[in-house]
Amino acid sequence: GMRRIKPAAEPWLTAQLRDEAPWMAPALDRIAEQINMRLWAGRPWLKLRPMLLVGPPGGGKSYLARRLGELSGCGSAIVSLAGAHSSAEIAGNPRGYKHPQPCFAACTMQRTRTANPVIVVDEADKASGNSGGDPVHALLNMLEPATADRVYDGCLAAEIDLSEVNWILTANSVARLPAPLLSRVDVVEVPGPGPEHAEQLLPQVWRSVAQSIGLPPSALPPLAPRAEAALIQLFRRTRSVRRVRRALEAAVAVSVAHQVRHSH
Repeated sequence: GMRRIKPAAEPWLTAQLRDEAPWMAPALDRIAEQINMRLWAGRPWLKLRPMLLVGPPGGGKSYLARRLGELSGCGSAIVSLAGAHSSAEIAGNPRGYKHPQPCFAACTMQRTRTANPVIVVDEADKASGNSGGDPVHALLNMLEPATADRVYDGCLAAEIDLSEVNWILTANSVARLPAPLLSRVDVVEVPGPGPEHAEQLLPQVWRSVAQSIGLPPSALPPLAPRAEAALIQLFRRTRSVRRVRRALEAAVAVSVAHQVRHSH
């Protein structure tokens, strides 16, 4: 079934994301608009037009998309096209293959038990199509409203309805993306966080580090105020979210090692 969202002037969902990642405002404005429109039309579940977030690496594009799935209760899944050179990443493998598998969207719907999960197609500009089929080409039918409600799945040997899926694509640049794809998505330019966002950035990176270990953020050993200040300085100096993340992972590892030593 569809997960519902509650009405409000600024949907609480985008208000919450604005607090966490204010630099994503251009995307959040679009999302808030669409949520309000659907609430007004009496269709209170998350259904966004396919959106392509374009911006610098490590700017929180996939974080935003994942968090959208988390907060809305729709669930999310992420597939990266970096280096993908067959359509299997998106379309799955039909029956008769050694490892038959339904399409990525069908697997996600089964796992989240919702018809409208948020599916993040990360680094859409890094795919390289070849004789195994082009992953971007495989997406086209799924993104096109006229065909999304009856996409044929070769593994299930049936047509499936993907019309309620929320697709969020990310790319560093649109230069290498084909026109048919660009015509099916809302392209939103999102700048990375600026020096003034350093304090707000830290909890976001903290959450994604916890997620990568498979723990809730509260389970990580707390950061010493000095370490926190150093990370904020590092971001202001380098503007690199990736460097902050690596430094934060290192700080957590030291802290965990310290706890492990003292608990034995």
